[in-house]
Amino acid sequence: MLFFALWACSQTPPAPAPSVPAAADAVPTDITVPTLLGEVQGVAFVGEWTSAPCGGRTYARNIKFNSDQHYAAVDIVDPCPPGKECGWSGLTGFSGLWAVQGLKLRVQEIGGVPATAGGPHPVLFEAVDDGTLVENGCPYTPGLTVPPGYTEERVRPVIPP
Repeated sequence: MLFFALWACSQTPPAPAPSVPAAADAVPTDITVPTLLGEVQGVAFVGEWTSAPCGGRTYARNIKFNSDQHYAAVDIVDPCPPGKECGWSGLTGFSGLWAVQGLKLRVQEIGGVPATAGGPHPVLFEAVDDGTLVENGCPYTPGLTVPPGYTEERVRPVIPP
């Protein structure tokens, strides 16, 4: 047992991760990406993405993928109209971890509220050669959806510490 611990501690640290292109470049690349599943050639998913209402989901969704393999999302379920005071912001959030599998990105939720009526929370994204992501038939494009009366900061997904 002690031999294994000494051997593990004597291993050289992994090389630094390569820089990851912007979200707009989410197409197959030749870069090697370190993931929870080991190093793979993959797709650059890092950045902010948005999807309009789609399928069973009647609201927009903003999602952010960090290079440290964490993600966060904000569902813009029922935003408060401009000029009104609402007891609830109409925004719900969830977060978790992601890993690349070829041209797909698998997400595992580890925080937030359970999915409610409408669309389920995503589990798998696929890169499309036009630079978009698709989840459950719903396209995502780089950027954020910002409803009237809200700011980008209010609807920007935040990765929990």
